[in-house]
Amino acid sequence: MKKFAIVSRLVLGAVAIALVAGPAAADESTEPVLGLQDEVSLGIGTHHGPNSALATSIAYDSTNQAVSAGSSTTDLAAVYGDELVLAAGFGENVSTMKFAVFCSASSAANMTSATETIRFYDLTNAGAFVGGFSTTLPSLAKGYYSIYTTTGIDASVPIVIPSADILVTQQLSAVVGATRLGTVLSYANAPAVGSTNAGFYQSTTTVTAGWYLITGQTYSNLQYELETAQAVVPTESQTWGSLKAEYR
Repeated sequence: MKKFAIVSRLVLGAVAIALVAGPAAADESTEPVLGLQDEVSLGIGTHHGPNSALATSIAYDSTNQAVSAGSSTTDLAAVYGDELVLAAGFGENVSTMKFAVFCSASSAANMTSATETIRFYDLTNAGAFVGGFSTTLPSLAKGYYSIYTTTGIDASVPIVIPSADILVTQQLSAVVGATRLGTVLSYANAPAVGSTNAGFYQSTTTVTAGWYLITGQTYSNLQYELETAQAVVPTESQTWGSLKAEYR
């Protein structure tokens, strides 16, 4: 049931426009979360050439922060996102990505399946689109959230991180079952790796694209982990003769 696809190079105009604004108060409907349903691996495997070794690093991680509430909407194509100020990984490829999805207790049914699209934007370059991928999610019960981990991205989709300051967004499509979905929020601002701003990005049919804080809260951040990878040339020395033999 695992599905993985390259995202077309579509730049969301609303994203670029919203990046110039800072966090604003939002009369956002939040709700309690019953708990973490599970952590799901959506790995597709990796393949690297025989003469390369993979060096990976966690560039950003806010999944250490306790979940404070869920945010959901009946707009199943809503966009959520957050700023990731990376501690490492510049110029490297996106290898692994963790993100959360929440199924509201007020949904008419459990989520049977859905497709999640993750997109990356360069905040140092006017929100220019960097790349993205899509993956199919399994079932999720009402009132719960799951953390999804997609691995092996660099083996299928070349997404090079251009700078230390990026925006990551998530958007559902092809939803089966659920009528109200979203993600989870933390009212803290202490990622284990990297840093972020106070608010989160949101765009729905009823919420103008922009940065928001939950009313009454100092921080409202999403849960993401980004790992990057770079192929490293082996340090073992070779003679000119052996090198020529490899390219005959």
